[in-house]
Amino acid sequence: MGTHNLNADNIIKFPNGLIGLSEQTQLQLFHETTQDEPVVHWLQSTADADFSMSVISPSTLGMEYEIEFTDDDLKSLQLDNPADALVLLVVYKQTDDNNNIKVVTTAPIIINAEKNLGLQKSLEETVFH
Repeated sequence: MGTHNLNADNIIKFPNGLIGLSEQTQLQLFHETTQDEPVVHWLQSTADADFSMSVISPSTLGMEYEIEFTDDDLKSLQLDNPADALVLLVVYKQTDDNNNIKVVTTAPIIINAEKNLGLQKSLEETVFH
């Protein structure tokens, strides 16, 4: 994919970093400009051009999430209405013989798009609709 030009309007701040990657606190959300309705977006670190993740909307897979936010989650996201949250799932290619595509369904990324704040939430129990 290479390095993408940074656009300050698309930088999402993750005050607590990502799960297992606490140093990743600012990531730019973007998609290829050649697509009218992109399915895959990327989150690329602003500090490390070699770190990026592919993300998709759960609706791409016909899934909807019910996520219970803690007070700390809402404070971190500065989210007044949980319905305003954007939910994304990390997608990756498994490095086995089949190069299978996998989706992380138990640790969605939640973004307050108005305030460009995000968090990755580990779900003990996942409820899909």
